[in-house]
Amino acid sequence: MAKRFHERKSVWFLGIFFIASLFIAFFALNSFIYQQKQGDTVPVEPYRGTLSGEYICLPHKNTNGPQTLECALGIKTEAGEYYAVDFNLMSQDYPDIRMGSMITANGVITPIENLSTDTWKKYPIEGIFSVTDSLEIIK
Repeated sequence: MAKRFHERKSVWFLGIFFIASLFIAFFALNSFIYQQKQGDTVPVEPYRGTLSGEYICLPHKNTNGPQTLECALGIKTEAGEYYAVDFNLMSQDYPDIRMGSMITANGVITPIENLSTDTWKKYPIEGIFSVTDSLEIIK
């Protein structure tokens, strides 16, 4: 009878040990995957690129309460991403662009994480698109 008691005790101990090991392995793997998805916290540097989309006034993130009539110029890409648009780096005057026009241009894209000001935090933008050349209005 005592031998049987010790056998049951050993089985319970092994069962609890196995379950605890599973929990530890699960949390270790979960932590590893989370760290991999987060990547390093170094912001992406500005890069050259081409964006196409609709020329718009950027929407606000928070639409509760009164809204101002300001218009922060932007572009909404076909993927639904918003970028603030800056034409100050162009070497020539840009053509008269009407709101709602489809445009494509080359320039420098500065990710929102690289901006030191909170000015742009009220808009759902991915970054600032500084147009440098080849602005084209698509008809």
